[in-house]
Parts: sequence; C-alpha cells; structure tokens
Amino acid sequence: MDEKIEARKTEHIKIAEEEKVTSEKNFWDDVRLVHQAVPDIDFDSISTETKFLGKRLAYPIVISSMTGGTSRAMTINRNLAAVAEKFKIPMGVGSMRACIQDHSLSSTYSVINEFKVPVKFANIGAPQLVKQGKQPFTDSDIEYAFRLIDATFLVVHFNFLQEMVQPEGDHNARGVLKRLADISGSYPVIAKETGNGFSREACLQLKDAGVKAIDVGGLGGTSFAAIEYYRARNAGDSEKMSTGETFWNWGVPSPASIRFCQDLLPTIGSGGLRNGLDLAKALSLGATMGGFARTLLKGADASYEDIEAVLRQITRDLKITMFLTGSSSVDKISKARKLIFEPLKSWMEAYDDE
Repeated sequence: MDEKIEARKTEHIKIAEEEKVTSEKNFWDDVRLVHQAVPDIDFDSISTETKFLGKRLAYPIVISSMTGGTSRAMTINRNLAAVAEKFKIPMGVGSMRACIQDHSLSSTYSVINEFKVPVKFANIGAPQLVKQGKQPFTDSDIEYAFRLIDATFLVVHFNFLQEMVQPEGDHNARGVLKRLADISGSYPVIAKETGNGFSREACLQLKDAGVKAIDVGGLGGTSFAAIEYYRARNAGDSEKMSTGETFWNWGVPSPASIRFCQDLLPTIGSGGLRNGLDLAKALSLGATMGGFARTLLKGADASYEDIEAVLRQITRDLKITMFLTGSSSVDKISKARKLIFEPLKSWMEAYDDE
C-alpha cells in the first residue's frame, strides 16, 4: 500500500470533518421560493420519483463522490452504499487515482458492490487524462476503475484549482478536452466540478466533447482551496497557505452554474446543499438532481444509522417544500415561483446581454 496516498486521503477526510472548509457565503440563501398558502395537493400523494439519463430513481438525490483509498474511507463508502440501497439513489466514489496506482486499495472503493446501489459513478480526475510529470491514465486504467465497481457512469472531475494549491498538484490542462472526447466515445461521461462551478462556456465545451451530463459542483460548499490551505498549514508551507487563502472563495456559485448549464445538458446541482429546502431550490432552477457530500460525510464513518437519519430529514424537507410550493411532482417544482437576491442575482444575469 502506498503510504503517501493513504496519508493524503486520510488528511483530506480529517480536515473536511474537523475544520471550517466551506466558502464564506452559501449562495442558496439568495434563492427564495414563494410560499403558496393554498397548495391544493395532498402531501401523502407527492411523488419524489425522477429519471436521470434513463434511470428511474426514488428521489432526485445523488450521494456525491467523496472518498476512497484508506481504511477509514472504506467504512465511509460501506455506510454510504447501504444508505444508497435503502433510498434507491445514485452514489459516486471518490477519485479512483489511488486504486489505479495501487490495486491493493481497490477494496476501499469496490466495497460498495456489497449493496444494490441502483446507479454507481466511477470517478477519475481530468488532470490525469494528460501527461503531467508522469504518464496519463491509459485506456486500461480507466477500464479498470469503471469495471471495479461495475459503474453505470464515469465521472471525470475538474479540480484544477485544487491542483494549483496542492504541493503535489498537476498543472497541465492542455489536451484535456480532446482526451475527454475520446473517452466519451466509450463511456457515458458526467463532467463534475469540485467546488468552483462551470461557466456557460465550459458547459458548451463539455457538451461538444460528448459528455452526457454536468455536475456543477459550484461555489458555496466545500472549498478545496480551503482544504489545501489547512494541509499547507500542517506542512508549514506559507506559500501554499497564502494561495489557498487567496482562492478560498473562487468560482461560480452553484445556483448560477445550474442556470448556465441546465438548458444544455442534464444537470446535477451540487456545492453547498445542506437540506431538502436547498435541494428544492436547485430543482426549481432546472437541476435534474441534487448532489450531497459534506452534509453526509459527518458521521458517515460512525454509523449507517446517522447517515440514514440525515437523508430521511432531507427527503422529508424536500416533500414539505414541494407541498408548500404546490408542487405535486419533481418536474413541477421547476415551475415554482422564486425570487433571486443579490449578490447571486448579478451572477444569474451574467449572460443576459449576450
């Protein structure tokens, strides 16, 4: 087992659980759904079912890609997979770079195969698709990761800001889109940001490259610049600390990124979702699904019951929001009346004059 890989992965989990690593503002607070005092629907008949890329699901919820590569991550993934089976929702694993480089770590990802997860997301990084200081992932590397968990979709995550802040980061992005287009010819690819969101230009590029859906992963939730700030602080690296602090709040807010992408490709709204109300806001803006990560991470290595309780509250609050907006089904909540406040409003209007 590569001790450096395990140490880095364990440090990421520890920091995410114990430190303040979110952006300074959560932009979901700038979206307000209008209350309908006479909803004229039966709460018990509200349907939370939805379809995502041809897959029928019980809730419009994705357990976002989080972790893998350590014994602690194995426990987390096992508990998350049990919940995904219970609620009949998709689940992604964390970056599979670790098990591609060291097959002895594979069980920390493949543990999810112990459960009937209806839709599984394999996960590789865009920076590893092209040559860095080392050779890029080969076709056989990608096939190994995809088959390891019997994946339904291949997530390719874009985390170039994190790579800029990491001491061991990869700095080359030239050729990523060309390689992505090649991969998209063989796998159903979902492009995912990891905390900084996609602009409309980026969404158009990704659509042209053949990706099937976008996971916006926008500004408002966990900031990997913040996580790398703490790693740099622990290592006594003042230069990387400064960069992490400078770019702590960099990116496109999650709700704005949904607005930019939702008419181009099926869109997963993620980045800062805390509860069922935030999820409903994402759906109201045109997202097909909502992705939860850090909200589910706390307690995920403690017990299955803790995560189940959190998800049960999320699904109940989603239904309550649907009821109070007169939305009897997931597709109808996109028509719910809403107000957008500053500073998010200015972001939403970024392309209005073009």
